[in-house]
Amino acid sequence: MTEKKNVYISLHEAFVREGIQYTDRKTGEQRSFNVVRLPPDTVIDGRDVGGYEFSPLYVNPSRFRGEHWRDVPLLADREVRLSRSVLDAEGRPIVGEDGRREKETMAVMPSQIRDALSEARRRYAEEASRDGRGLAERAAGAKVASESMERGGPARPFARDGR
Repeated sequence: MTEKKNVYISLHEAFVREGIQYTDRKTGEQRSFNVVRLPPDTVIDGRDVGGYEFSPLYVNPSRFRGEHWRDVPLLADREVRLSRSVLDAEGRPIVGEDGRREKETMAVMPSQIRDALSEARRRYAEEASRDGRGLAERAAGAKVASESMERGGPARPFARDGR
């Protein structure tokens, strides 16, 4: 059996920025790139990599998850460099002596990203199911809370003590 040469990860469009334009410094021509930011609580090798970013070559509309999802194909045998800016105590990026932002980087295999995202979605689904209310009940609660906020009522949506 041959191994697949691509690993596909699916992410909601909120975590994917497509077609970011820039001017190539050497040639002066307009180019574009994509950026994927990993969702919070994505854990690889015991390390939370939520907020780390990478730049995939391709981003495609998802074939199976719907219009608001994106599929990102990655080469299975090539490491992905994840990076994020180092922040100070107030949450601002730290700038080095060269004027560039300092970055934390790590290299992982695409299968590790795929597995970490699957595990994070499973944990999220378990947490949401512990709520004890069905989707219709949660939606009704959200509607009541938003109507209350529109009328200037107390901004106490989703209070847990009433269950």
